[in-house]
Amino acid sequence: MISRRIASAVAATALALPVVALSAPQADAAGLTYSSCAKLTRVYPHGVAKSATAAAKQVRQGYGRPSTTARAKRVYSVNYRNLDRDRDGTACER
Repeated sequence: MISRRIASAVAATALALPVVALSAPQADAAGLTYSSCAKLTRVYPHGVAKSATAAAKQVRQGYGRPSTTARAKRVYSVNYRNLDRDRDGTACER
């Protein structure tokens, strides 16, 4: 009797986890999307870069250092198609 309850609880947990895992990134992605560079640079004044190497390249070219935090990298990955027009690894560099 107890083993059936445990098996039932384990099965219910296994079924519930993928639902939570699928819905969390979608909710998180909504806060990461920016429709323009003007909106992105309100939060990240020098833009966002996909890596420290891309950020260093922008500094060498005379721009300010773009953000490379984990969140900034996620913002870049969500928005690079629309906001990184020159495809240099930095979106909205200033």
